[in-house]
Amino acid sequence: MKISLSKLLLMAVAVVAVACSSEVDSDSPNFKEPIEKVSIAVPTVADSRTTIDPDGMTTRWATGDKLAVWAKNSAGDYVLSGTQFMMHHYSEEFDYAFFDANIAAMAEGEYTYYLSYPMPKSVNGTEVTYSVAQTQSGVYDGKYDIMLAEVPAVAEALSSTATTLNTVMRHQMHAVKITIPEGRNLYDGRFYRLEITFPEGSGVVGDITFDVANPEAKPTYSNLSNVVAVESAEGFDAGSEIWVFVLPGSVDGDVSYRVRGERRHSNVATYSLSKEFVKGHITPINMAIPTIYPYYSAAIITVEQNNLGEEYNTVRVYDANGGLLGEYPRNDKGVYIVDYEGEFDCDQYDNTSWRVEFDSEHAIVSSYVAMGDMTDYTSHNYTTDVPYLFFEDFSTITDYSRDVVTGAQGTAHDAYDLTAYGLRSGWTGARTGGYAGKAMRFGSRVDRVWGYTHTYGRIDSPAMTGLKDGVAVNVSVSFNYSAGRDGDDKYTPRVAYGSTTTAGLINGTSGSFSSDADSWTDIDYLGVLAITTIDGSADNIPYFQSYTITDCTNARRLSWQIRGTGEGDFIGNGNQYMFIDNIKVQIAN
Repeated sequence: MKISLSKLLLMAVAVVAVACSSEVDSDSPNFKEPIEKVSIAVPTVADSRTTIDPDGMTTRWATGDKLAVWAKNSAGDYVLSGTQFMMHHYSEEFDYAFFDANIAAMAEGEYTYYLSYPMPKSVNGTEVTYSVAQTQSGVYDGKYDIMLAEVPAVAEALSSTATTLNTVMRHQMHAVKITIPEGRNLYDGRFYRLEITFPEGSGVVGDITFDVANPEAKPTYSNLSNVVAVESAEGFDAGSEIWVFVLPGSVDGDVSYRVRGERRHSNVATYSLSKEFVKGHITPINMAIPTIYPYYSAAIITVEQNNLGEEYNTVRVYDANGGLLGEYPRNDKGVYIVDYEGEFDCDQYDNTSWRVEFDSEHAIVSSYVAMGDMTDYTSHNYTTDVPYLFFEDFSTITDYSRDVVTGAQGTAHDAYDLTAYGLRSGWTGARTGGYAGKAMRFGSRVDRVWGYTHTYGRIDSPAMTGLKDGVAVNVSVSFNYSAGRDGDDKYTPRVAYGSTTTAGLINGTSGSFSSDADSWTDIDYLGVLAITTIDGSADNIPYFQSYTITDCTNARRLSWQIRGTGEGDFIGNGNQYMFIDNIKVQIAN
């Protein structure tokens, strides 16, 4: 329907009776049985969405558009109060758009009708409240093109006989039509967000309340903001047109704006504006987009593989001093960007390591990224993996040997802290040895001259501290192993695996030879390794074992125990070893 912004144009609204739902108390003396059909026929000029044409003169209705309608009887009672009428179809000549509604039958008599478009956020009698959002899409959005009937229409009750309402729908908002001229996008690329900051106190977006029964009265405002943003997944470039709806009112002062692309934003442009945003009018603006703001992209971190066993939800990046550089929700690309903007000296990060923390439902685990030499105003790309819940490949272990102990020495089975040999805090063991950067061994010894004496070794890992407090989950454990020995070849290593919740140092055992080879101490026993070949070394660890720990908590440690076994009554002695490497733990729920 065509609406002049400069002169009065009468709008003929033809009303044909349609279906009803109860809007009037059935005990009222004015109550009638529902009638079948009520439609408001509104003149139209096009079949697109409701919009203001560039000339600012035309309103177009689209299927699904909704009007709010009030009807007041001669006694001053409202039988319709913000009732929704929806655009359903056009007349055969496309000169009328029909808005339908289900209402209760109206008693005969004369009524005063009021209309507003679109349906309001809230209705309180004849007061209606609409919201103009702080973040808009940039395309013409009819929900912000608020219109009120300029004068009430007086007509008979809606019935099966067509009724005509004469009124004029007036635009109440102000529209800003932004055009980016060719050659004036100095940002030099598509951008996806435009932020405009008006002078403090301008209140360009927020809630606005009208009285449809007194449309000339000054509206009231609430929840105002002087900042408006436009966001679009398709983005904008030179030649784009961007629509922004604002509340009517005065703007006097500096207006600033900037844009943001996929990850960088522009400089801020500022200009002085003194203008009245008149309702129903359009302000055209040719907007040059500023250049990219000087920045230093500290790191682009790509996550390649997830070894945790469950999906992570959040990524946090910390510098070498523990400062939080960024927190990001997981994205499908697995790419997380730490940006520094403006003048920034990156030398402080040269050759340091950043910690990348992954937060999942049950665990928090971290990997580390070596930053290398960093250059200002340059993007640096790094890759990392989501680590295992626990992993040990003994790459930090040093050469040492504390497991070749002869004789029945009473302290040979005592445990000690393995951090002295390059392992992380929490590793403990008895009768152990290491091969620099390769693997670990632990052993037992059998001595027999007048009788058997045995010295048993063990190792215990740090606790599964990657699990969150209060969490108990199933975890899968795997490792590589092989066996070796020296001395009498009648003695074979026998190794148990499992776990424990005992903290601190845990000794091996020492004493008389026992044929009860499965009598293990201080371990939640899960199995014994099948050792059939004695050919192991730090460079030959080919065998594989896996198992599951149920209801694992962050207090649980992995444990291995070793003892020698033999047969018959013979004299001899020797050391038995197990070599272990590549210990991996994943959540298995």
